[in-house]
Amino acid sequence: MQSSLKKSLYLGLAALSFASVASVTANASNANAAKKHAAAKKVTYKTTNKDLDQTVTFKATGKNAVYNKAVGKRSVVASKADMASKANSKDTKDLFMAYQEGVTSKGVHYYKVVSFDKKVRGFVYNKGVAKTNTTVAADKPSNTVGYLNNTNRFFNKAYGSQFKTSVKKDYNNLNLAADQFTVSDAVKVNNDQTYYYVTDKNNQLVNGWVNSVYFSNNVTPAAQKAMDAKSAVNASFVSSSNLGSTLFTASVNPKVQNDGKYLNTDVLSSLNEQLKGRGYQPITDYNNVHATVNGSSVDFKENGETAQGTNVTVEVNPDDPAVKNTIPYTVQGVSTNGYQQTVTPVSNGNLKAVNVDNSLYNSLFKGTPNSAFNYANFKSQLLDSGKPLNLLSNTDGKTTYKFNAAATETHAANPALFDSNNKAISNATFSDVQKENNGAGLNLVYDVVTPNGTTTTTVNSNDTNIFGGSSASSSANSSSANSSSANSSSANSSSANSSSANSSSANSSSANSSSANSSSANSSSANSSSANSSSANK
Repeated sequence: MQSSLKKSLYLGLAALSFASVASVTANASNANAAKKHAAAKKVTYKTTNKDLDQTVTFKATGKNAVYNKAVGKRSVVASKADMASKANSKDTKDLFMAYQEGVTSKGVHYYKVVSFDKKVRGFVYNKGVAKTNTTVAADKPSNTVGYLNNTNRFFNKAYGSQFKTSVKKDYNNLNLAADQFTVSDAVKVNNDQTYYYVTDKNNQLVNGWVNSVYFSNNVTPAAQKAMDAKSAVNASFVSSSNLGSTLFTASVNPKVQNDGKYLNTDVLSSLNEQLKGRGYQPITDYNNVHATVNGSSVDFKENGETAQGTNVTVEVNPDDPAVKNTIPYTVQGVSTNGYQQTVTPVSNGNLKAVNVDNSLYNSLFKGTPNSAFNYANFKSQLLDSGKPLNLLSNTDGKTTYKFNAAATETHAANPALFDSNNKAISNATFSDVQKENNGAGLNLVYDVVTPNGTTTTTVNSNDTNIFGGSSASSSANSSSANSSSANSSSANSSSANSSSANSSSANSSSANSSSANSSSANSSSANSSSANSSSANK
């Protein structure tokens, strides 16, 4: 019985072992089958065209994102939202070029694309972008001949019309500002910018597409300069004491007459304009102008004419250093009465004396007739904040006067120093400033600060009719040999307040100065005037 039990036990164990082995074998077989099934369903991608037409432009539809790979484990390069934004954009950088296409094992078609700014590159489902026409015909300008302003950017194609548009770098160093160009074609691109195809009239090899904003029928400054150079009278100024030494050169363009020539009187006036501010005497003798045309001498007569392109040599003489103009000046006070503003000369007798070093006075107020009057230096030395003439005081001890640069630096106040646009005239001379305002000279405008501390507002210079009047004259020239003072002076100083509201002594001077009631060797009193001038109160 025991023997029978042992045999049964051995047979049971054997059967169990066989069942276990069978189970393991079955599981392994199932796993392999699953792997084979999974491998059979893996999605693949195949490039079908590696050389798409890169002149074709695509625009995002906003329906799909761009990925770094078409299949497999991939990441987003541009999200669906980003592509939707680009779909609504008119910016050239948001357009795309597709340079490859392919298909997955499931039949899904993809483009490999790159944005025009090259910041987005990857795979997009072919419904995620669509072909677009980036250009439409545009109108050419009514006058197709013109100039280019501030650009040498010529493109091989209208910028934005396709991916591969490039600047023609060969033109970068060319000076084209004076050249005329002809427009032969015009297109409008995706961003609503219009481009013209232009060709240089001087050089047919210079051509390309330029943004229309740079094209104009107006003559550019460079072109005008080139035209002026061709038509100008070209002058070389030489010293009469050394004809072989050229002082400077200049080109002048007087008014052209109906016969295409210049009147010699106009030429001489233009030549004298070039001498202003240089310290040379104006030319009065026509024999000092020597003209040549094609190497041959021609007469330069007062009643004659000069052809365009003529070369002239001009003999000049320096200003006589012993002859100096002294700039007269008037202090004008801006005051307000209700809504009405007035500008009134401030009487010399109402101002406290301001002493200025005599050498500084001479350097700023005196100069040879045709030498430059440097207003900027005058202002920095005398009129800027903290300088002697910036703040003046009334003798009543209450009212003060604050220099008003805005009103002073206008054509209305000082037409010899500022043009009709209130821009500084660079070659203003001592003679010009001395003669301006009917001989009253330099107008210095001040805000009147009343005893209660109220400062008047700046006057509108266009309404200032008093400027240029002769009622306010200056006695800046009525000075002694060593000093000049409105109220007081010393041997080594001159007062900057030597101005009188109603008196005229522009040409009166004495060797040591004299007074109606008293005189001294080197000074004049506050209440007296020179023998040849009238009192401010008369």
